[in-house]
Amino acid sequence: MTDRPTSTVTRVFRPGSILRDRRAVAAVEFALLLPLMVTLFIGGNEISQALGIYRKVGHTSATLGDLVAQSGTLTIQQMNDIIAASVSVMTPYDSTGAKMIISAVKYTTSGGYKVCWSKAQNDTGWTIGSSPPVTIPTGLVTDGQQVVVTQVKYSYTSAFSTIMKDIWGTGAITLKDVSYFRPRTSATVIYDSKDCAA
Repeated sequence: MTDRPTSTVTRVFRPGSILRDRRAVAAVEFALLLPLMVTLFIGGNEISQALGIYRKVGHTSATLGDLVAQSGTLTIQQMNDIIAASVSVMTPYDSTGAKMIISAVKYTTSGGYKVCWSKAQNDTGWTIGSSPPVTIPTGLVTDGQQVVVTQVKYSYTSAFSTIMKDIWGTGAITLKDVSYFRPRTSATVIYDSKDCAA
């Protein structure tokens, strides 16, 4: 039996060899891109969720205004039924915190826009006789006509509210929509025997 000589391989370190080494490149790239991919995933999910709720807020505002504008006279019970029907539009999102304001606003060339009556849910109604706190588009009504204005606000709290708080300073975003409707069956909408003085 003959002994075979053993050879030892000595690896010599060369300064440029580390730059040419291609082992584990994919793992390094993945480690660098992972935070960006996770951020994009979470951000995309949160944006799509917020946009879905914002669409529901807009639909709720439009439904409120549409149902009120179809009536010439509304009782307190009828208004409560309209609000209950409009709240169901928010499904499947939680609507308990949705703030709604329904108001009739009359326009005159001498006095501008004045609030005739206002009903609120989870919010404070507008002061009767005052100018509305929203800008009504010009040309929507003429002298002596009334417009039904509905406003819905929804406070969206993200599942990642602690991260959002660090970025925006708050963990919630207020989503808001305002709708305008002219009365359809009469010149004005009277609610709970309230109407603008002539």
